[in-house]
Amino acid sequence: MYLKKMEIVGFKSFADRTKIEFDKGITAVVGPNGSGKSNIVESLRWVLGEQSAKSLRGGKMPDVIFAGTEKRRALNYAEVIAHFDNTDDYLVGHDEDDEVVITRRLYRNGDSEFLINGKKCRLRDIHDLFTDTGLGRDSLSIISQGRIESVFNSKPEERRAIFEEAAGVLKYKNRRIETESKLTATQDNLDRLEDIIFELNGQLVPLQAQRDVALRFRELEANRSELSLSVLVGQLLFEKEKYDETRNQLTEVLSVLTGLTERKKVYDDELSELRKRRIEVEQEQEQCRNEQMTLSGLKADLTRKIELFDVQKDSSEKTALERENRLKQLIDRLTAMEEELSVLTEKQKLLLEEKTKLELTLEALSVELESLSEAPETVIERLRDEFVTLVGQEAEQSNIIVRNKAEIENLTRKQSEQDESTKENLAKFEKVSAELDQSEKIYEQLKNEISQLLEQYENQSIIKKQYEEQERYAQNEMYDRLQELNQQKARLTSLQNIRDSHSNLFAGVRSVMQNQDKIGGIIGVVADVLSFDSKYTTAIDIALGGGSQNIITEDENAAKRAIAFLREKRLGRATFLPLTTIKSREFNGLSRISGQKGFIDLAINLVHFEPRLQKALSSLLGTTVIVDTAENATAIARSMSYTVRIVTLDGTQINPGGSYAGGAGKRNTTTFSNVEIDALNGQILTLETQLKQAEKTVQKAQKERLELEQQLATLKAQGEEKRFEEKTLLMTIEQLKSQKSTLSALTELSVSKNTSETLSTLTQQSQVADSMLTKISERKSEIEQQIDQLKSNSQAHKALQSEKTQASSETQLRLSEVTSELRFSKNDEKRLLTDLSALTEEKTQLQASLNPVKFDEKERKLFANQLQTTEQKLGELNVKMVSLKFEREDLSAQMEDLEQHNQDFIQQSQNLSTQKTRYEMQLEQSEQRLMTLQETLNTEHQMSFEEAQDTAVQLENLVSAEQELKQLERQIRALGPINLDAIAQFEEVNERFIFLSSQKDDLLEAKNLLLSTIDDMNDEVKIRFKSTFDAIRESFKMTFSQMFAGGQADLELTSDNLLEAGVEIKVQPPGKKLSSLNLMSGGEKALTALALIFAILRVRTVPFVVLDEVEAALDEANVKRFGDYMNHFDNSNQFIVVTHRRGTMAAAGSMYGITMADAGVSKVISVKLEN
Repeated sequence: MYLKKMEIVGFKSFADRTKIEFDKGITAVVGPNGSGKSNIVESLRWVLGEQSAKSLRGGKMPDVIFAGTEKRRALNYAEVIAHFDNTDDYLVGHDEDDEVVITRRLYRNGDSEFLINGKKCRLRDIHDLFTDTGLGRDSLSIISQGRIESVFNSKPEERRAIFEEAAGVLKYKNRRIETESKLTATQDNLDRLEDIIFELNGQLVPLQAQRDVALRFRELEANRSELSLSVLVGQLLFEKEKYDETRNQLTEVLSVLTGLTERKKVYDDELSELRKRRIEVEQEQEQCRNEQMTLSGLKADLTRKIELFDVQKDSSEKTALERENRLKQLIDRLTAMEEELSVLTEKQKLLLEEKTKLELTLEALSVELESLSEAPETVIERLRDEFVTLVGQEAEQSNIIVRNKAEIENLTRKQSEQDESTKENLAKFEKVSAELDQSEKIYEQLKNEISQLLEQYENQSIIKKQYEEQERYAQNEMYDRLQELNQQKARLTSLQNIRDSHSNLFAGVRSVMQNQDKIGGIIGVVADVLSFDSKYTTAIDIALGGGSQNIITEDENAAKRAIAFLREKRLGRATFLPLTTIKSREFNGLSRISGQKGFIDLAINLVHFEPRLQKALSSLLGTTVIVDTAENATAIARSMSYTVRIVTLDGTQINPGGSYAGGAGKRNTTTFSNVEIDALNGQILTLETQLKQAEKTVQKAQKERLELEQQLATLKAQGEEKRFEEKTLLMTIEQLKSQKSTLSALTELSVSKNTSETLSTLTQQSQVADSMLTKISERKSEIEQQIDQLKSNSQAHKALQSEKTQASSETQLRLSEVTSELRFSKNDEKRLLTDLSALTEEKTQLQASLNPVKFDEKERKLFANQLQTTEQKLGELNVKMVSLKFEREDLSAQMEDLEQHNQDFIQQSQNLSTQKTRYEMQLEQSEQRLMTLQETLNTEHQMSFEEAQDTAVQLENLVSAEQELKQLERQIRALGPINLDAIAQFEEVNERFIFLSSQKDDLLEAKNLLLSTIDDMNDEVKIRFKSTFDAIRESFKMTFSQMFAGGQADLELTSDNLLEAGVEIKVQPPGKKLSSLNLMSGGEKALTALALIFAILRVRTVPFVVLDEVEAALDEANVKRFGDYMNHFDNSNQFIVVTHRRGTMAAAGSMYGITMADAGVSKVISVKLEN
């Protein structure tokens, strides 16, 4: 294999596509310094996969692309194509390709392309292609400038890479690195696996203990269940006997009570009539008393009016005199207030004048501060603009001086035209005056515009802060809504998962629901078929108790199938409510408590369900009353003699018989998951709406803030532009004033003045222009000093800014004081005007009231007649009141007699009612106990009473059986928390423990295999490296003595570790005894390095060798020796030498010349030298 051809375009100085063909043997590349010779070597290194821009003498990789010259534009890509002859199948993987073409492209945007035989590939593919071919990155096949010295200057460990490349062990090293990486990954997996196994081992011990407890629990629970069934049947039989006895006693009491009630009803009817008449009499009495009160009030009112009429008539004259005196006082007070108002008006005028002055001062300071607040770089830029303007004005004044000088020189010629010149100056004077007036008007307008812009900027800044605050508040609101929405969604997902998996149900209930399709006839769990207002959740939960997990079935057959399924699979127990057998329970005392305080409703009326489920749900909730508070519940229970079951909204429960249950604890919040899911869905919709609204608010606030920021930027730019226009206009005004003064002087010259006076005038005009030039020059110097000062030190700038800031603060403080005084003065003025208006109105009223009051005697007589009529009606009412009093006393006596006769009946009825209540309470309690026992029987054993009687064992002693049952329950409680899933969990964890232990063994085996592979590769590397090193060592001894014509050389390893040992070079040129390689000359080092290169080439043949001015340090004799030695190699070796030494050129078979016909662009010239 050898390098046949290279094509270069856009790489460094090769702007045009350049083709270079290489033959076997020696090819020399020559040319002057800077012509681009080394670029050919670097292009070859680049196309073979060089990744370091620094190695290619660049800062970054795009630097290799042709950057252009003065005459040639830059290119956008670089491309190098290398053609290799592969007829000897040297490159692995390309045995069938006689030629292998490697292409590399780089675009200026950083994109790269790599191709092998026109097919795209990766850079790594190119590296792999040349691995162990002798053309690797660390080989000596391509030696650039400075690489020769690096052979000596590098450390022995770094020098080892050259020998490894020659030995062809890089592929083994790369494979070892990959294997070590796999070994690390295997060890990591092994560590993780050991952690998991350790954790599982820690779980197995407690799980085994929990499994043993669960098995013990199953044994005790089976015994307890069997005994519990027999005890329940015995308790039910005992309670039924008590129930029948109590019901017979209640029937007898009710019969006696009915007879007493009928007799008592007769007396009650008579007493009711008497009470009715007495009420009518009392109503008449009340009506008479009301009329008396009305007439008494009318009498008092008429009497008071007559007395007031007489008093007013007597005091009329005295009141008129007092009003006249008050009117005089008002007139004096009004005069004093008008004088005080005049003083306030004058004071306000003075304060307004001071306020105006302070505002002007503050505005000027604000302008200065705004200028000072600019960054030094901005000020420098503005000063430079002003400097340019001054240069223009300086040129204009210089022109005036030159023009005046010309006029003085031609004064004799122009003397005859004196009259015309005077007219021209007058016209100029008028024009300049008009321009000056116009400029001054524009200046005032500019000042107003700047003031308006400043005010707009401040107002917009305030509004911007408000919008920023609104945006911040809206963002916080949006984030709050988003966080709350995520929480609610997470809660909803959790509840849906719990509902779908039935994980909130008892084990037996869960098993039935998970297999309901298989069992058939299952309608659902009670908690899942209900819906109600969320505020009743606690009350309904307590009212249902364990019944919330009862299962409703279509009929009793479905219930039996489910029970058989649970018993067969030993999956637990459940209570079933077949619609065909369940009986509803109704509450008969609703009318007695419906109107009482705190009563809400029966529990059955607060829930919603399908109508066909009425009986099943009524059996659970039909007799339970829901009340708002415990206090009201107690009152209702007392009124019902504690015969009804009551539950409050907070969960307090009052049972029949008077027992209470309540408190707080950890409650299962997922019992009614459907209810909470519906509520959560509503809340999520609301939150999503709120979130969208919050997002819109944020977007609106952001949009408004951005618009304001753009407006502020526009206002700032306009302000800066107006400031510049203002300063430019001021200079223009000064210039116009100077011109006007000059023209005014000229127009005052009379036609009859002599030449000397004209010369004097022109001289004066020139002096004015010269004065302007002096001012302009001084200003230019001042600007230059300011620029230098701003560049060197900004301390003075800061001090001046501080001084102006303090002055602005003091002015602002005084302005606030004046504004405050003016506000107080206006408030005083407003108060005086208000008082003045009130006093004026009072004055008008007093003047109008000075007229004498006239009294009407007819009105007094009318009042007297009405008083007499009222007193007559009062007398008639008094007579009627006495009559009604007697009638009421008679009725009361009759009622008292009837009540006395009825007292015995009441006492007897109360005694019987007490007995009735006691029997009813006993009956209700007995019924409740029967229901509780029946419910317990259904819940725990899923049996009816008849089925239980057939199954239960006949007990000889119910009390002993109950004690034995309690003992079993104590033993179960002593077991502590029971994890029935621990049995399955133990089996699952144990199975996983065994599986992972097996995996661990597999990983250990893989680890040992990888370690063995690494050892094998290390052995191969040692063998190859040692054999190659020994061969190169012997070859180096020979090539050194040949090239130096004598002397001795040797190679030594730094240690016995063949995998890491470095390589030391030991040389002794002829006639010298060196203690260190550093004592060798540059030529000796170069020749020694070349001897090492030739020694390696003799041991490991490489396709080609590229040498870039490696003989530069040799003298002519050694250069010739170098060239002759290259010719010792036959044509199987290819040398490409970049050189400018004659001896090397003479040894070459062909030669390429590199020139730069155009600056910065390399060209190639080919020359054959065989002949």
